[in-house]
Order: sequence, then C-alpha cells, then structure tokens
Amino acid sequence: MLSSGLLNLEGDTAVQASSILKDVLKHHLGPQSLTSSGDQRFDNCSEENMEGHAINSTCAVFENALSSAAGIPTEHFLSVISVLFLELGERSVAFMRNIVLKLAELMIQTFGGNVNNEHLQKCIGSAIFAMGVERFLEIVPITLDEHSFTYSNIWLIPILKSYVTGSSLVYYMEHIVPLAKSFKKASRKVKKTRISEDLLNQACELWGLLPSFCRHANDTHQTFESLSDVLVSFLKKQPSMHEQVFMALQILVNENKAVLSTKKSESNCHAACDSELEFGVQPAYSKKVATRNIKSLASCSTQLLSILSDLFISSQPEMRTSLKAAIGCLASITDSSVTKEMFLSFLDKFKFMDCEGDTEMLTNDSGVLDSKLSKMENYSKRYLILEIASCLVEGAKDDLIELIYNLAIQSFQETNESVHCEAYNTLSKILVEHAFSSSRYIELIDLLISLKPSTDIVYLRSRYTCFHSLVVRTMKISLEEDENSKVFLILNEIILTLKDGSDEARKAAYDLLLNISSSLRDSAGVDPIEPYQKLVNMIMGYLSGSSPHIKSGAVSALSVLVYKDTNLCLSVSELVPSFLSLLQTKDVEIIKAVLGFVKVMVSCLQANELQQFLSDIITAILPWSSVSRHHFRSKVTVIFEILLRKCSSAAVKRVTPEKYNGFLKTVLESRHGKSSEANSNGTENIPEDSSVEGPNSRKPKSSDTQGVTSVKHKKIKRDKKFDSDLPSKNEPHEFTRDHGLGLVKRRRHSSDKNSHGGKSEGSKTFKKNQHKSLTKSGGKRKVKATNTEKDKAATHAPKQVSKPEALKRKFKRNS
Repeated sequence: MLSSGLLNLEGDTAVQASSILKDVLKHHLGPQSLTSSGDQRFDNCSEENMEGHAINSTCAVFENALSSAAGIPTEHFLSVISVLFLELGERSVAFMRNIVLKLAELMIQTFGGNVNNEHLQKCIGSAIFAMGVERFLEIVPITLDEHSFTYSNIWLIPILKSYVTGSSLVYYMEHIVPLAKSFKKASRKVKKTRISEDLLNQACELWGLLPSFCRHANDTHQTFESLSDVLVSFLKKQPSMHEQVFMALQILVNENKAVLSTKKSESNCHAACDSELEFGVQPAYSKKVATRNIKSLASCSTQLLSILSDLFISSQPEMRTSLKAAIGCLASITDSSVTKEMFLSFLDKFKFMDCEGDTEMLTNDSGVLDSKLSKMENYSKRYLILEIASCLVEGAKDDLIELIYNLAIQSFQETNESVHCEAYNTLSKILVEHAFSSSRYIELIDLLISLKPSTDIVYLRSRYTCFHSLVVRTMKISLEEDENSKVFLILNEIILTLKDGSDEARKAAYDLLLNISSSLRDSAGVDPIEPYQKLVNMIMGYLSGSSPHIKSGAVSALSVLVYKDTNLCLSVSELVPSFLSLLQTKDVEIIKAVLGFVKVMVSCLQANELQQFLSDIITAILPWSSVSRHHFRSKVTVIFEILLRKCSSAAVKRVTPEKYNGFLKTVLESRHGKSSEANSNGTENIPEDSSVEGPNSRKPKSSDTQGVTSVKHKKIKRDKKFDSDLPSKNEPHEFTRDHGLGLVKRRRHSSDKNSHGGKSEGSKTFKKNQHKSLTKSGGKRKVKATNTEKDKAATHAPKQVSKPEALKRKFKRNS
C-alpha cells in the first residue's frame, strides 16, 4: 500500500515510484517469469498455487487503491496498472476483472463531462489490448434496451477504435454488426427526433469499428469471403460507410503485403494504431499466413474493384483520395489481365480509341471538338482516366504498363495543366514500379524538357516528382556520356529555379535535389563512380562555367547537400578547395553564395572535422572582411564567431595572418562584449579562451572605444539579419537565391539564364574530371595560396587599412 500511495503524490517521488514498480512487475510477471500454461482456462485460476496467490495479492493492492481513490487516479498510478495488464496478457482476464470494472465505473462518472480522462482511457486501452476485445466486452458489454431506448458503455467506442488489434473478423460480423443494426432499428421506432438521431449515430459508430477489427485480424483467410459480402453491402447501400471500407481494405492488403515485401513503404505501415505505438507490441503474421491472406483477398478483389471503380467515376474529385488508395491496393494483388480488361472498359466507356501500338494516338472518338464545353468535358474524361490508370500501375504487367505509359505521354499534347499534372503523377508511379531501357529514359527526358514548365506550384511539384525518378533511374543504370548529358538538362532546370524561381518554386527545387541525393546515397554502388558521388561531381562541373549566375546556383545546390550530409566535405576532396577558390573572383553574386556555403559548412561540421579546413577557410575569407558593401564584412564576422566558438580563439589566432589581427581583435572584443551582456542578464554563455583576456583587461582610449563601439553596433545589427540565414535542422526553413538556406529573401541578380549554357559548362567539365576528383575521397587536401594567387586576391578585394592608421588619417584631415 505504501508504493501505491507514493504513486498518488506529485513530482519526482511519483515518477521514481512508478518506474520502480514497473520494473518489478516486468521482472516478476512477464511471460518468461510465469510458469502457468498459456492454454489453461483463466476463469478457473485459483489461489491454490503460489504463483496465482502472488498475482492475486498484487492485483488486490491496486484494486483496493482504486476503491479508496477520490476521483481519477494519477497518471503514474494508471501507468503502473497498464503495465500490470500488459505483463499478465490474457491472464489478466482472471486476475484483473474487478480492476476493469472499477476503471469502467470511473469512466462512466467522467464521461461527457469536462474532466480530463485521457490517462484513464489509455489504461482501459491497455486492458483491451492485453485481454482481447472479445473477453473485455464480456466484462464491460455495450448494450441497448430496445424498450426504453437506453444504452450502456457507449463511451467504449472511441477507445475500441484506437486499441483493438489482433481480433477476429467473425466477431465483428457476428456481434458488432448485429448490435449496430439493433441501434438502427431502435432509431426508426422512437418518436423523438433527437433520440432517433442519437441512436442512428451510435449505429454508425459501431459499424465504423470495421478498420479496427481489420488490424492484424487473426482469421482473414478463413472469413474474408464472408466479410466481402458485408463490404459490398456497405458500398452499395450505406454511403456513410464508404471511407471506413476504403480504410479497411487498405489495412487488410497492406499489412499482409508488408510481410511479403522486402521494401518498407509508408502505405504498408500507415495502419499502426495507438496500441501498437504506445505498447511497442505488434502482432505479426508469418509469411505463410500472409500468403494465404493475400490469396483470399485476391479471390474477392475483382468484384470489389468493379464496385470501387464505378464509385470513382461518380465521385467528386475531393472525395477520391482514399478511394484511389483502396483501388490501388486491390489492383496490386489482382491478376494483371483483370485490371487490363477493366482499364480497356474505361477507354471504351469514355469513347477513347484503344492504342495497342506505340505511335497510335489515344484520342476522343466523338468527333471534332468545336466548343469550350466539349473541350472541358474531354479534359475531364482524360484526367479521370489518368487517375484510374495511376491506381492500376502497381502489379500491372508489361502490356498494361505500355498502354498506361502511352496514355500519359499522349496526354502532354493537351493544353490543360491539370491533365499534365496527372500525366506526371502517372509517369512517376510507372518509373517507381517498373524499369525501362536507358533509351526509353532518354526519350522521356527529351520530351519533358521540351515542355515549358508552368509557374503553378502543384504543376511544378508533379513535374519534379517525375524528374526525381528519372534522374535516379538514369544515373543508376548507366555511366555513358549521352545519358549523363540528359541528366544535365534536368540539373539545368533545377539550378536556374534555385536562382530565379519564386519562393515556393525554389523550395520545390531544393526538395527535388535532396530527394535525388537521398535516393542515390541509399542505393548500391556502381563502379567506377558511385551514383551519389557522380551527382555531386556533375554539379561541381558548373563551378568551372563562365556564367556567374550558373556558378552561384551550383554553389547553392551544393550548400543544401552539405547541410543534409556534412560528410560530403570530407569524402569529396576537391569540394571545399573548389569553393574557396571562387572567393578570388570579383562577382558579387558568387561571393555571396560562397560565403553562404562556408557558413553552412562551419555550422554543420564538428570541431575536429573543421581543423583540417581551418587555415584554408580563414585565408580565403579574410580579404572580404574589409568590404562593407553587400554585408560581406558582417558575413565574414559571423563565420569567424562560429570558428572561434568551435575551434577556440587560440587555434584561430594561430592561422590568422598578422595583417588581419585588427579584424580578429574586433571580433574577439565583440564576443567578449556579448558574453558580458549575457552574464549581466543572467544568461549562460561560452567562456572565452584565456588568450583573449589580456587585451580586454586593458582600458582602451576614448577614441578607440568610440570607433569600436560604432562598428560593433552596425555589425550586430547586420549580424542579426545574416545570422537568421541558417535555421536549425529541425525547424522549417525557406530557401533563398544567395545562400541556398535561409529565412531572409534576397534580391535577384540579372545574369545569364540560358539553360543550354549551363549544360555546356557543366557537362564539359564533368566529362573531363568525373574520374579525377571523386576517386580521391577522404584525403586532407589544403589550399596554399601561391604568390600569384595572393596578388590576385589583393587585386580583387580592396586592401584593408588597419584601424589605427585610419584614425590617424582622420585626425590629420581634421587638423
């Protein structure tokens, strides 16, 4: 009783007591600890054996505590009872029956009120999960009095929806469905409208338990044929049940496919319920059971597909999402000849000509379209057929795929953007599910690039989804220069969008680039160059082009790849030196982009990883520390502050050229000022290195203080703006033209926008260097500026005048 009393306290005491009790229960009551046979009848368990006596005594403690509690027990108390249910499993039917009744009584007292009973519901959910819904409903049944039209325990329905799993489809058909019918029948008898509507709503809620009973159903292959009759009845007679039927079909098919499939997809895992997520236990089918289940589902799929397709044609577009998912999962387990026949029947129904050949046009056979109305009708029909076609791709054989592919390709001859979007979506599914020859990919890239992209973001995302599959497929199967040049066409569009597109378009381009890199990075290697490394090398090829616009776009593209994969800086030996060498140019657009890249790199790399680049970075960026235009000085200052924080001031000071000590001193003093201000406000800060304490301990002259203060105020104001460019990896961010990642919009610079120029620049360099830079991965290569390079840097960047000299000149002019 002492332990249960501690659970009702507040704070750490209850947390610690809860944790200890849970560990004790798991150790002593778990399946490995109990010796009772799982096959014995729990109803006959008694206190005659020592094990049963111990369990019964433990449950009695919690039962007494529940009886004496005033109101709902605490979260910690209920969480321990949940563990007790889960550890006992089906044994809890015998030992915890009275606890279930106590919990139900508490639920009845709070149901419909303003009391928060979330933890109580979870505790009852654990009882349902442990006992099984059939046995739980024997203890706490849902009932209806058909004479007084009153019901009991209807509060259970939301909990059942969340926590039923591993149950029986037979139980749903033989107990839940008849109970729902009795509620519906009673609603027709009652005269009061409010009571009638309430009873009918409860009937619908009971029918709506269908998806829950389909989760890991334990009798699918024996009973699905009978269940399909119930589903057909729902689809034909009860529109309110359509969504539940669509969801149930997806659960039944996808759970079994997940067992048999080697790849894990979202569609296979979307059906996880609260009980599985909270309790970490998921009933699993064996491959043998899953195979039998799929066979049973497929035996009834033709009839269900026919009904679903008819519903699809008559449904509104906004209602088709879950319906398409249901059609798709059923089609994936149905014989391809059946789905092909269904597809051809759609073509015939909408009076579209059949196109068995590659060149024959799929056109409307109703004559010349001479009105706007008839054009829109034609667009609607084609859009509808494309939607259905995309549902039939998974599981389709080559002959059906060829039909659907031709339909999608020919749809680009239409002028309607919605038709184009759906054609892109259909092609994307085909490219994911089916492989073509490299020549087919080349033809498709040429076709899609020839289409002028719309500015509509939905259209653009559909197009980019198709590009993603195309690039990944092409780069995985071939290293030929012709195929690579076609990929450059897509990269050109991505890079130009990064520079010139709207905010939404740039974000879509970044998402596409990240999706491509992620897919290639996760794929198996292809000799002699990995697909992912080949992509990086191709983008680096743009750095040698003549157009600043293209160069800065390539820098932005690589910045976002580094932001997601910091190992890129270490594995691609030429990457960092190539970027730093661009700081010797005069072009403002390129300098902005490279400084943005450097900031991303130093922010993402660990301190020990930064050490090998520290000298090169500082040497490359320091010439721009004296340039205030375009905020270059403030950008360099932010980078220096990150380096000082990560690598220590002593390490930075060692590699900083003597002529830039004035700038370094200003940054150190600024950091010291910020630290002092933070301390005065009671905030924690990173302590400074001992090497910078000396200058700060000396009281500066008034003229120096005034100059430093004015610079500090301007710098801080600019730094706040620039510092917002790099968001946390876990927070949402926008994408900017200059730095790739950021929260601040940048002004667009006019420059060369010719995509073919980008192609020639990138592809020529790639052909020359594709085996050179990336095969030397992992080396620590540093850039040592020669005298010629130093002279160039001095020419390109204005010479820095030290602060004392500037003050002296000002004094002379004033005198």
